[in-house]
Formats: sequence, C-alpha cells, structure tokens
Amino acid sequence: MKKISYTLRFGIVGNKKSIETIFLDSLNKLSIESSHIDEIFEFLIVYKLIPIKIRVFLGENLENLIKNSEKIQNLDVLILTLNLYNKDALNTINKNMVEEFIEVFLFQGLSVLVGMDIEQIFKRIPSRSFKISRFQLEKMTKDLDLIYCFEIFNKSRDVNEIYNTLFNDFILRFQYSSPELFETAKNFGKRLLS
Repeated sequence: MKKISYTLRFGIVGNKKSIETIFLDSLNKLSIESSHIDEIFEFLIVYKLIPIKIRVFLGENLENLIKNSEKIQNLDVLILTLNLYNKDALNTINKNMVEEFIEVFLFQGLSVLVGMDIEQIFKRIPSRSFKISRFQLEKMTKDLDLIYCFEIFNKSRDVNEIYNTLFNDFILRFQYSSPELFETAKNFGKRLLS
C-alpha cells in the first residue's frame, strides 16, 4: 500500500510563547506523530481519513519568516496573530510587510488574521484596558487582503474551528486536483487509524 499524505507548511506569526501554548498544543493533541527540530515543528494528523503532514515555522513578526525564507522555502498557510489587549498590535502588521512576504515566498496560500483574547484564554483577571474590536480585526483583514479572520476566546474550541476551516479547504483542493491520489491517501489514513 502506498503511503500518501497531504503536506501543509504553516507560518505562524506572533508571540512565540502564546503560539506554542495555543496553536501547537492543539496540533499536538490532534497528531499521531510529532517532532521538534531547530524551531521547526512537525505533526502527522489524520483528518477526515486523509493523512496530513504539517510543518510549522514560527516568527515573532513577518520579518523573521522573510529572513528565514531559504530555510522555509514555501508556505501554504500564513497565520498572523494579535493580542486583542495590545493597542500597538494594530501597527505591528502592515500592508508593505505582507506584500514583501507574498513577493519573497511567491505566496498563494491561505492567509488568516487571528485576534487572541489572551486574558480570556489564560483565565486572567480582565483588565479595563483598550481592546481591539471585531470590526477593527475585520477591517485589518480586508486592508491586508487576507482571506480569513478569527477571534480566539476559548483555546480548544476556537483553535479547532480555525484548523477545521483550513484543513477542509485543503482537503477539498486535494480531492478535486488529484482524485486518484486522494483515494489512495484515504486508504492509507484508514490504515493509520486502525
């Protein structure tokens, strides 16, 4: 039996500690295999019977991903994260940086802006400080020409929603671009789960 899996390469930008706790822990729970070498995280998951190899590259900002473009080579997904309680977060990502990223990586993948309610996620006492609104997030998503916009309040539920959206999109593409390989991958996925 052929071992066929779909491969996705994610670039996730934001506070590394938060990303590891929020995004990577969720992937780790979904995975049947995982590894971590030189700031590259790899996971093998089976989603809707399709084995998906996920390689994740982290960066505090887009410049970090751009500087490592030779090591990263290409990306299928870009996730930009913002702390909803950091008023400066709106200024950390700008159109010029996103355009440079697209140019350097010849990026044609899925792009996501994620506002993270850090106080809610980590069950901290809510502050009365400035909070980025859903409207501001949606406006920023549109201004940066990104595809998806999400907010995370509940770590497991909301992160799973993001992953489900992304995985469903790629599985649909895989199914229609290579129906024979899709069925072979599905058979391999069944074998992995048994």
